[in-house]
Amino acid sequence: MERIAGDNIIGIEKEIFSQIIDFLRKNGIIPVNNIRQIEHGRNSQIYLIDQEKYKWIVKKYHHHANDPRKRLENEFGFLSFLKNNKVIQIAEPIASDSEKNMGLFSHLPGELPKAINDNLVNQACDFIKKINESRNKKSAKHLPEASEACFSIISHIKCVNKRVTRLNNILPVSSIQYDVSSFVKSSLVTSLEKITDNITKQYSDEKLNQPLPLEYRIISPSDFGFQNTLIESNTLFFLDFEYAGWDDPAKLICDFGCHPEIPIKDEYLQVFKNSFLTWLEDAENAICRSKILMPLYRLKWCCIMLNEFTSEGRKRRTHAGKNLDQEKQFKKAKTYFERYLA
Repeated sequence: MERIAGDNIIGIEKEIFSQIIDFLRKNGIIPVNNIRQIEHGRNSQIYLIDQEKYKWIVKKYHHHANDPRKRLENEFGFLSFLKNNKVIQIAEPIASDSEKNMGLFSHLPGELPKAINDNLVNQACDFIKKINESRNKKSAKHLPEASEACFSIISHIKCVNKRVTRLNNILPVSSIQYDVSSFVKSSLVTSLEKITDNITKQYSDEKLNQPLPLEYRIISPSDFGFQNTLIESNTLFFLDFEYAGWDDPAKLICDFGCHPEIPIKDEYLQVFKNSFLTWLEDAENAICRSKILMPLYRLKWCCIMLNEFTSEGRKRRTHAGKNLDQEKQFKKAKTYFERYLA
């Protein structure tokens, strides 16, 4: 399935290992043959639990005092909602421990898609439609807003402005940080001003601040793209719902089209957009809004690629076991900016 970072318990801190064993014992999963930390995941430590005939996944979620998001509760609750509504292409939520910040899930088969085709795009479209078939149920009303959910044009602008400002406020102390600081000031800040000006010219003040009606909001996986999928026997499975919840469909469209890890062709993005026309009443407006907001979300993804230069971003990556490669991330951000925004 995933790329393995270690064998048995090699490389796992003793304290974490003890927590995992205690967590598994409380849920009747003992004995265990192997516990291996696997690489997939940017914000969480993910462990593959291997018994002779069965496998599970344990996620230990990152928590930071300045980050109010409850990643464990959000993902576990979202998966429970999907399971209760007969969505099957997901991991089953089995148990959670808020004190240890751990979740136990079924193991999904497959590997990252190597090439995107019509079949995979159609499965992604069907998944979004399927999870929204239950959006009018009482249980759906208890789902939280998605991380960085935006329900007005001005809130989209403010969200990205906050990210650019955070990068712009970094005080550089190394040569790479000085280079990033210069890039942020000369490229990202300037681009934000132009994009914001272009968006605000297309809306009146009233429309800029007008909230999206509840009936036009959707249940969104957030951070949705093929980087968070596994494929097995032509069936796509969907992962990572830490940021999921209610959101603007235009934002989901933008994120699906913007993600740099596994980019999709324009023709596939159009297929994804058009799929909303089959089930969302306000789809045409959402598609139009996504086109206007797309440059803003391209800029947001430049900022996301520079997360390693913020203290909180570094802590999340370190917690997840990721090697920090600031040179690589800076190069990716510049290349992405030059391709889409320069």
